Amino acid sequence: MARETNYHCDREHCCLMANVIVVGAGLAGLASAVRLAKLGHQVTICEQNEHLGGVLGRVEADGFTWDAGAASTTLPAALRDLFRKSGRPIESLVQLEPVTEPRRHMFTDGSVLDLPISDRGLQEEAWTDLAGAAVAEQWTALVDSYGDTWQILRKTSLEPPLEDKLPIKTIRALKPWQSLEKVAQRELSDERARAVLRHFAAQGGSEAALTPGYVGVWTYLERTFGRWTIAGGFGALADALVQRASERKITVHTSAEVVAVTTTGGVVTGVRLADGTELPADVVVSDIDPRVLYESFVADPVAKKVRKRILATHQAQAAYVVHLGLKDPVPELPFETVLHGTPTVVVRTGGTAPAGHQAWSVLVHGYPTDDVLDLLVARGLPVRDNVVSRQTSPSWWAGVAWEGYRTARRRASNVSPVKGLYCVGAGAHPGSGVPATTLGAAIVADAIGKA
Repeated sequence: MARETNYHCDREHCCLMANVIVVGAGLAGLASAVRLAKLGHQVTICEQNEHLGGVLGRVEADGFTWDAGAASTTLPAALRDLFRKSGRPIESLVQLEPVTEPRRHMFTDGSVLDLPISDRGLQEEAWTDLAGAAVAEQWTALVDSYGDTWQILRKTSLEPPLEDKLPIKTIRALKPWQSLEKVAQRELSDERARAVLRHFAAQGGSEAALTPGYVGVWTYLERTFGRWTIAGGFGALADALVQRASERKITVHTSAEVVAVTTTGGVVTGVRLADGTELPADVVVSDIDPRVLYESFVADPVAKKVRKRILATHQAQAAYVVHLGLKDPVPELPFETVLHGTPTVVVRTGGTAPAGHQAWSVLVHGYPTDDVLDLLVARGLPVRDNVVSRQTSPSWWAGVAWEGYRTARRRASNVSPVKGLYCVGAGAHPGSGVPATTLGAAIVADAIGKA
């Protein structure tokens, strides 16, 4: 039985609004809901779980607290815009804090790079100290070159809905047929620099050889806009969005599993829950895997063409996440450390812990064949004897894996051919990650418009 939290406005006012149902309350679903409510629509959220926020949750055990999923983001303007367009500024609820520590890269040859995140000159110095001036200049030039790429992607892909065709001039500038691996081999002469660039594919669950070279734009975005976290962890961001939903008088149903989007003649009419309840709607915003949506939830013939395209995609490999509570002494690490190799392992230290202890989150990108603690030992971090708590995060929906540049056109469009149906989240345009999913919610809100 669905549980309802009702923050509705008065019926006389609501009758003038579009009736919007948001399916799924991850970051993109919550972001869409609060934006649309601010635009004057009557919004209902249906979430199959007991709690809202998706992977923006916390794991708590034995006095330790870890972020369940995301722990930092770039493009802070995307979050600031979300809160500004849904009510008061983000600072009224949570504090964005810059990550000031370098990201550490530990390579298979035993060398270590502490790479500053948002300083061009300091990045060049770090590369010079590790690999010499020539490699440093190569890295700086490559990241600089992504500035033009960013302007193109921002105007054509990250702010507007996905277009059927991009102008030839844009395609030639992006060179989507050049993989990230090809760019790494051509532009960088040091294998360690190549590994750092490849990591921007690995962290999204894809292979560099199948990922377009323009995805390296994230190197430019981090250097230009920095990396940011939330005071209290990203679980606090979920709390803030839930509070914003309350302020915007959104109706929230938890334990409400949607099993169908109902339509008539290519037009949305509502949703059906697992218990048989039918909820009417003028608009449905889906924050679930688009492959599930189009294969199982939407039967309308209008969706046939897009269904075939979307079902041809495959899920990106989500990171396997283990949270460790460790007693001191343990190696002192910065906020994030990348242990290069097969598989790539990322250690985050941003959790909270009792005195004399540390909270680490270990993310394994790929298919681990060894225990996480064995992997850490092999990469130079022997902490097995320090473990006092070990928890795992459930695997999350990581979006669509890159399988060549055409994948971008197979990803679900924000605006469905079924009138009144919209898609947001990791599997929809413009992709996975906090900035992209937040921008996707903005695209949908703009497409629906004011009441």
